[in-house]
Parts: sequence; structure tokens; C-alpha cells
Amino acid sequence: MEPIANLIKLPTSTGANSSGTVANTYKCDKCQDRGIVFISDNLVETCPCQQQRKLERLIKSSQITPAFRAKSFTNFKFEGKPQIIWAMYQCAKDYADSFNELQHLENNWLVFLGEPGCGKTHLSMAVANNLLAKPIPVLYFPHVEGIKELLKNFQQKSEDSINQKVEKMKTVPVLIWDDLFKGREKPSDWVMELVFEVINYRYLNLLPTIINSERLGDKLLELDKALGSRILERGKGHTIIVEGQEYNFRLQ
Repeated sequence: MEPIANLIKLPTSTGANSSGTVANTYKCDKCQDRGIVFISDNLVETCPCQQQRKLERLIKSSQITPAFRAKSFTNFKFEGKPQIIWAMYQCAKDYADSFNELQHLENNWLVFLGEPGCGKTHLSMAVANNLLAKPIPVLYFPHVEGIKELLKNFQQKSEDSINQKVEKMKTVPVLIWDDLFKGREKPSDWVMELVFEVINYRYLNLLPTIINSERLGDKLLELDKALGSRILERGKGHTIIVEGQEYNFRLQ
């Protein structure tokens, strides 16, 4: 599948007609932005542009950065790399391809754990972009930046902003939690409570979740056994662990 960025069509540009006056311009000339097309006097159909508008709204609400919108399976480089990287690619591709059936199962999470620089985020984004194109709503949450934003709102006593963000993280059809527990060796109690609230809700409600983290399974269990066991349980069948500095391809 081509990068999600390539699926976005630019609106028509404004211009002047031959008389010098500004002509009416629309994002869609076919329906003139009404969303429907008249087939006959008594028959209308939804304009194909509506699917495009829906995709644009989903991409905006996903909070996936422009650089990450270009991540796909086709531009993931695994040639010449160890077998575990090929296994991670296959795991992500299978998850995306079988999502329609997988989303209704108990073990419907995708979990990549281990070495930074091995492709965990790229493949997580490839899955996210694949699902967006279906279109299925997703939300991208980068742990470090996301926690800082929530903490800032907390300090500013913006409880409404925090509640809205956390509620969306809990209920969005697909959540991508990037670099879970990145940073401090021991997260604060506030962070642990937040993570557990979101993860536990999604665990109990069988909501598909994509998690990648530099912390291995035993480290997640050490932080919080209830939290770690939930992640490992829901990820059964779609979990890959990459351990060893030799898999950090940013250092090569």
C-alpha cells in the first residue's frame, strides 16, 4: 500500500475567469462541495469525494506527524538484516492484513519490545497508516511528548483537556502508544496511574492497541505486574521482542 500522504488530494485552486472576475472554486467540482451528486431529478448518490473528506478528517484526528504519515510497508528496509527484523515486518503485515477479523478477538494487540532503532516505530506507523486508509480511526500517542503535554495541562489545572485526551485514548478504535515508558527508569506514580487507566480500559473492552517499548516483558512486569501481564496477554500471537544493541541500526 502506498504511503498515506499520497492519498491526500489537494483542493482546487482559486482563479479568475476570462472576464477577470473570480470564478467559484470548490474542493470537488463534481458535487460542488454538496456531498451528493444528482443522477436524475429524483435520484441522488453520495459523491466519491466524501470518502476523501473522511480520510482527511481521520488523518488529522490521528495526530500522526507528517513524517510518520509516509511510513509504509513498502519503504521499510529489511534486506540484509537479521531474521528477527523480517519476523517483525511479517508480524506487522499480518496484523494489518487480518485486522478485520483480528479486531474482534481477545488477543488483538500488536506489541514490539526491545532495542531502539530496530524499526518498531516505523512498522507501528505502517500499520496505523494502513488502517487509516481503510478507513479505521486511530490515535497516535508518543509517550514522552504526550506525557509532557498532559502534565502541562495538569499543572495549569486544565482538567477538561486532560479528561478529553484520556477519554479519547481509552475509547478510540485503535490506539498506537509509541515508546511506552521511555525516559525515567521509574515512572512517577501519576504516570503509572494514567497508563494503567488507559491500558486497563482497553484490555477490558477488547480494543485493538499497538504498543512499542524499549522495555522488555520482564521489565514491564517489574514496573507493574498487573499492567505488564495485560499487555503481554493481549499481544499473544502478535508480539516480537528484539534484544541486543546489534539491532540498533541507527548506530550502523
